[in-house]
Amino acid sequence: MRSTSDAQTSHSGETDGAQIEGLIVDGSRGQYRVETAEGIVVCTIRGRLRKQLIYPVSTNAHRRVKSVKVGEKDPVAVGDRVRLLPTGGGAGVIEAVVARAGGAFTRDDPDDGGGTLTTVAGLDQLVLVFAARDPEPHPRLLDRLLVLAEAQELVAVVCLNKVDLDVAPALEARLAVYRRVGYPIILASATDGRGLDELRARLAGRVSAFVGASGVGKTSLLNALQPELGQRVGAVGASTHKGRHTTTGTRLFPLAGPAGGYIADTAGIQALALGAGTRRQLDRCFREFQPFLGACRLTDCTHVHEPDCAVRAAVRAGEIDAARYDSYHRLATDGSAASAEDWGDIV
Repeated sequence: MRSTSDAQTSHSGETDGAQIEGLIVDGSRGQYRVETAEGIVVCTIRGRLRKQLIYPVSTNAHRRVKSVKVGEKDPVAVGDRVRLLPTGGGAGVIEAVVARAGGAFTRDDPDDGGGTLTTVAGLDQLVLVFAARDPEPHPRLLDRLLVLAEAQELVAVVCLNKVDLDVAPALEARLAVYRRVGYPIILASATDGRGLDELRARLAGRVSAFVGASGVGKTSLLNALQPELGQRVGAVGASTHKGRHTTTGTRLFPLAGPAGGYIADTAGIQALALGAGTRRQLDRCFREFQPFLGACRLTDCTHVHEPDCAVRAAVRAGEIDAARYDSYHRLATDGSAASAEDWGDIV
């Protein structure tokens, strides 16, 4: 008969039938709430999921570990189906990711050597939330988020919150550009209820994530959609007009109604880096470029400086919005992350 430790660990190093499966519905500060058939289990993750050992170049069979590198900030994400080992008292340890279904909101960690960040997985769409004011909306941040959505083949919906504070004519004109490109625009107010029915219809039956800077009202919208959730809401600083963080992790909430669905409330974005893979396909992440791709004289045209570029000709002809092209140009020539302090500089 095998010992207790043998019963829990196979020859491959994986635990056996003591494990159960579940869905991560909440994650913050290294702890994850996993919804299982037996109820909620509060879990940490097995160390081997997080660490990748890097060895020095050597022919010595007994190599020593040179360093430990974190490949992903978190190798599991809210929305992942996982296999866990209950340890008693409603606690457990996540042993493996069973499936990462659907899309994932993944981006490069702006900190050097930080790997990648997967905020939420299993997504159908991103709801990109901005405020009409307090904090002021920044279209270049919107362009970066749309690039991430396009690169990861996620449906993107633009939600302008706080329209009760009035929408400036210049902002209305910018929103018209995104409508023409084909992005749905929802004008909403968590305060007076405008646009909430349209937003509910977009969310029904889908797994969605609210994404945006701090203070734009993501949590307020969630509370307005489902008041029983009672999530904590923070104010915008009176002097800085920047949002204060109230959501420190990501949480997946089931939606009420016959169609069901889930909505993820995410922490406010403090920095946003685009990975090398996204930058390689950057031109395809701008929808309005599509009719002109392949029409440039050079097959490897970057649409930045080459002669006879069909994309730049379309900008000059007014067929592509000049501000959207300027966003592309900046992203194509500068791969660095834009931080929250930069949002005001990249309008």
